[in-house]
Amino acid sequence: MKRQLKTMQALPPLALATRIQRLKALARAIRHHQQQVAEAINRDFSHRSTEESLLAEIMVCLEEIKHTQRHLKQWVRSRRWHADWKFFPSKCAITPQPKGVVGIMAPWNYPFNLVMEPLVAAIAAGNRVMVKPSEITGHTAALIKTMLAEVFADDEVHVVLGDATVANAFSALPLDHILFTGSTQVGKIIMRNASDNLTPVTLELGGKSPVLIDHKYPIKRAAKAIAQGKWFNAGQTCLAPDYVLIDAARMEALVEAISQVTTASYPNPADNRDYSCVVNPHHHQRLQQLLDGIPNEQIHHLGTVTEGQKMAPTLVLNPPLDHPIMRQEIFGPILPIITCEGLAEQLAFINQRDRPLTLYLFSNRQAVIKQVRDQTHSGSLTVNETLVQFAQQGLPFGGIGASGMGSYHGYQGFLAMSHMKSTYYQSRLNLNGLVRAPYTRLKQSFIQLLNR
Repeated sequence: MKRQLKTMQALPPLALATRIQRLKALARAIRHHQQQVAEAINRDFSHRSTEESLLAEIMVCLEEIKHTQRHLKQWVRSRRWHADWKFFPSKCAITPQPKGVVGIMAPWNYPFNLVMEPLVAAIAAGNRVMVKPSEITGHTAALIKTMLAEVFADDEVHVVLGDATVANAFSALPLDHILFTGSTQVGKIIMRNASDNLTPVTLELGGKSPVLIDHKYPIKRAAKAIAQGKWFNAGQTCLAPDYVLIDAARMEALVEAISQVTTASYPNPADNRDYSCVVNPHHHQRLQQLLDGIPNEQIHHLGTVTEGQKMAPTLVLNPPLDHPIMRQEIFGPILPIITCEGLAEQLAFINQRDRPLTLYLFSNRQAVIKQVRDQTHSGSLTVNETLVQFAQQGLPFGGIGASGMGSYHGYQGFLAMSHMKSTYYQSRLNLNGLVRAPYTRLKQSFIQLLNR
């Protein structure tokens, strides 16, 4: 890895024409391999809905490439920046410059998308790239390595395969930028490793994204969006609703509405091809253990799964707030529902916890939307839907605090992977000597005039 990095750092940035050509070639390769991508992910998960893979892994990436190609020539231009009037007629400019060699570290839950979208941003900015896919989804990682070798020279994009030991060494390389997507716990390790080289980082983490339902919002409409967002990829989404806050009088109606939507969307989850597996036995066991210590009457399984890596969609009503299910990101098909009275109490509940990657609000009242937007901190706010904010081209994606650092997608991704270099152009008419030593009485008077 170190030899490869040294070679890449010695090479010039990718020219604009090369960037555009590679992005076009990458789009062609994704289209050509899309069925293989879905099959590889399916093997890694034991079962993953093909439609979920096509939507979340393929479509979103292709749209990101289209958006980037459409705007790239505008993004790379230098922007004029007027010099202070005291230095007239001098000029300034800001020019995007590639950072150098960018490292991308991807997770297992969307193992293709979360390599490709950061890669698009890195290439658009003119960087060379080293990629470390997740070892948990090994078939997808191997396919990514083969596919990217068809599009890029090895000194443009280099894919590193290996386990957690390799990932740890990867994050300790003297790269020019690291974009890591994964858990908050591992994100802290990545940041510590990067700090030894003062490598800047973009951390796309997770956390417990809350759902807040206004007491005047229709329960059935909220339930449909919550259930379909939560059970997508069996809840293994960093943006998935993690818990729901609702007034006690409407909890029973919400449980019934979510149950109806779930039954209609995923009848018989054990054999349903649209319902995905938990990625591996370790995570399946982790999720089962999250239910330990909660009385059976508070747990509602929406379907039956008795074997394999599938886990039935599960509601947990009013779990203890100090239970692990309310302290850890769930990252699976378990949804706590908590009674919390009144907007003020709900906002306090959210604000007393780590800042989430997103906050889901169901309300049609503009005053409530404004209050929630202004009085909470989260990576994003989504009103009356779930998950789809990730697919909005050009809308920055990123967390805050425990849910991440920095953002990408669209122009924000280009900026994250670029250094915005400032340039000052001194004009031929140079009056700066008027404020430089020796400070004669005339210069002293002039300086005093400037400071008025």
